[in-house]
Amino acid sequence: MLCGLTTLALPALAKEAKEQPGGHKMPPPVVPVLTVQPQPVTVYETFTGSTAANRSVDVRAQIGGILDSRDYTEGQLIKKDASLFKIDDKPYVATLHEAQAAVSSAQAALNAAQRDWNRISTLFAKGVVSVKDRDDAQSALEIAKAGLQVANAKVSAAQINVNYTKVTAPITGIAGLRAVAVGNLIKPGDELVQINDIDPIQVLLTYSADNPYASTRALNPTPAHPTTALLMNAGKPIKGSVNYRSINVDPQTNTVKMRALFPNPAGDIKPNAFVRVKIQVAQFDNALVIPQTALTSGIRPGSYAVYTVSKDNEVHLSPVELGPDSDKGQIIESGLSAGERVVTDGLIKLRPGIQIEPLADKK
Repeated sequence: MLCGLTTLALPALAKEAKEQPGGHKMPPPVVPVLTVQPQPVTVYETFTGSTAANRSVDVRAQIGGILDSRDYTEGQLIKKDASLFKIDDKPYVATLHEAQAAVSSAQAALNAAQRDWNRISTLFAKGVVSVKDRDDAQSALEIAKAGLQVANAKVSAAQINVNYTKVTAPITGIAGLRAVAVGNLIKPGDELVQINDIDPIQVLLTYSADNPYASTRALNPTPAHPTTALLMNAGKPIKGSVNYRSINVDPQTNTVKMRALFPNPAGDIKPNAFVRVKIQVAQFDNALVIPQTALTSGIRPGSYAVYTVSKDNEVHLSPVELGPDSDKGQIIESGLSAGERVVTDGLIKLRPGIQIEPLADKK
């Protein structure tokens, strides 16, 4: 009879031994638990973009001649109007002097024509000279005045060419490598150097025309109403603004282009670099938010779930629908209610139906 009882008890004893290794019951896993409550949150979108100089100017020669000197250090910050190059000015100075001498000659001719006109107009009033003499004197005076104007114009043109022999910086920026070495003969239009203004630095961004926030003011900035943005630099994020949005959608990529500007006084951010820019696109006053660590895979492929905790500390796998990510965590669209408790970490220890020991139940 005892043998029969022992045989009947064996399966139960085996099950108990399996659940209690070494004869001791396994304690419930200790996991952190959060009590979900509505709270105000901000939603950000992160966009990838490329940096570019705010302004880039190719400095070119406006006259020809021998390049006499280079007056800047390559890679140096150059202030606007600072001297960059000097071109041999001797032939242009000579032309200027010749033009100035022509002005003196034209002025002398004008003075003589003026004296003739004064004399002949007086004699004409007395009836001494003919109408033709008076007209000839008047024409000579007008020709002399025009001659002086032509001479003065030639002086101005010659002076401009002399000024062009001194090549100055059109903007403040970083000077690149010189394109022509000193001593070379250059001609009008030859590139001498490129200057890049990188403070502020420009960032070109794109977003999908199907973006759920495409119609918001945040993604439709204007110069009068820019959107605040954060450049996610390697160090501290840099605050700037987005002040332009293209009116067109790129038909090939279905994207819209935006431009942002960020301060770059030290020049740490270089052009043609890939960067990430964070823009606030929405705010919610009463959102249910959980940390990303609270999410696990749902039953269906591509779905999500969380472990909710009942009053007796038993966990259950609950499917949820996700909203956007926010500054305080993942927004839950549906599947959770205010006041429910959710396991926020250590999900690998859990399976539906077991009991847990909540750790630091947060409100």
